[in-house]
Amino acid sequence: MPAPYAILFPGQASQKVGMGRALAEQSASAASVFALAEDVSGLPIRRLCFEGPDRELVRTQFLQPCLAATSLAALAAALEESGAQDPDAPVDVASVPHPPRALAGHSVGEIPALAAAGALTLPDAFTIVAERARSMAEAGEANPGGMLALIGGDLEGAYSLCEQVDERSPGFCLGVANLNAPGQTIVAGEVDALEEAAGMARARGFRRALKLPVSAAFHTPFMEPARDRLAEVVGALPVQDPRVPVVSNVSGELLRDAASVREEICAQVTAPVLWSASMRRLSSEGITSFFEVGPGNVLSGLLRRIIPSARGIPVGEPEQLRWLADSLNGTRDG
Repeated sequence: MPAPYAILFPGQASQKVGMGRALAEQSASAASVFALAEDVSGLPIRRLCFEGPDRELVRTQFLQPCLAATSLAALAAALEESGAQDPDAPVDVASVPHPPRALAGHSVGEIPALAAAGALTLPDAFTIVAERARSMAEAGEANPGGMLALIGGDLEGAYSLCEQVDERSPGFCLGVANLNAPGQTIVAGEVDALEEAAGMARARGFRRALKLPVSAAFHTPFMEPARDRLAEVVGALPVQDPRVPVVSNVSGELLRDAASVREEICAQVTAPVLWSASMRRLSSEGITSFFEVGPGNVLSGLLRRIIPSARGIPVGEPEQLRWLADSLNGTRDG
């Protein structure tokens, strides 16, 4: 029997100018996904992905739809390569001969994961991503902040550091945003609070504190306006039970019904991303192979630190499609 596998969808920090260009040139399915993303979002997705410039691509309101489009284009191209799906058919991993055991997406990557699982149509997924990107960018402008990567140390130390900084000011100013892998925790909050935390990090057992190139405190209470706006958008759209389970960023558990999906899409905007817990949950399902669809190999790198025995396989270029295509068909074992 073919081995179980999972498909992963990356989030911000995985992008690069030129992403998806070769896929769109060689795959009719990938080209269709990019065209649909542009039609729904009203954004120049192909130009931003294929040509940049980087200073535009990295802007939140553009980057999130571009990442979602590239990931879904890579998956569509793999489905086309497998012969299991017509180029004009919706992206649907549940209908192939050997579907994945589960899916997962990091932050914004969770939306294309839900689309691939059949919980959202592709047009609705791009509607949600475009609104998510706009509203998060606006929330960031209204509540300026940033994010800081703590390298080394442990999660307890990260929470303790945030509490020590946070208690000096009324209301929220700093919190844990991403639990990415052992030895890598992201905190987010006010700019002054991040500077204070960076200065205290070594005394808390962290080797380094690196400021990330973002202009907002994602996955914190600063994003509450975006969460509220998403609730309105998602409430007006049809959502189905996922045909393949998707791991929740918020809980690290499997999403299996439409009600949980609706709640997840909104809650994950302000909640920490429990990526380590998500990967361990997938490992508990017997999964040892993880295909990272989209640009780069950030998630594959994190996977090696979370589950050293697991195999992360990037699928973002035409020459990388075959492995995933064979798994979709059930012709690759392990």
